[in-house]
Amino acid sequence: MKEKGLQAVLGVIATYHVATGLLALVAPDAFFDQIGLYGMENSHYVGDVGAFVLAYGVAVGIAIIRPSWRAPILWLGALWYGFHAINHAFDTGEAKSEARGWGDTLLIAFGALASAWLARVSERLNAASAGSEVRR
Repeated sequence: MKEKGLQAVLGVIATYHVATGLLALVAPDAFFDQIGLYGMENSHYVGDVGAFVLAYGVAVGIAIIRPSWRAPILWLGALWYGFHAINHAFDTGEAKSEARGWGDTLLIAFGALASAWLARVSERLNAASAGSEVRR
């Protein structure tokens, strides 16, 4: 993947997290009904999660123009999504359906793997960029 492609992917990731975080923060009941339908609703905790998701989206957005931020932010995302997937694996029965519970778990686990892969891509691009600057 090249720089422009990575920037585009990061733009999609940032937009998704900002939109999702804002929804959970501003309209926690709607978020719970449409996305987070696990267990009993607690609007305060949904809003807290929205604040974290929004912060991650903003950080990814900043990383688009600050390459040194990319790998650390993406590794954080890989850890977050990985732990999130483990949590979901224990709560699949709490979802709207068992299939939805396992589907969500697998998608979140994919997010962890994708974040780790993008972090490695970022590290390689940063190393290549540093190497080309040394040769100048």
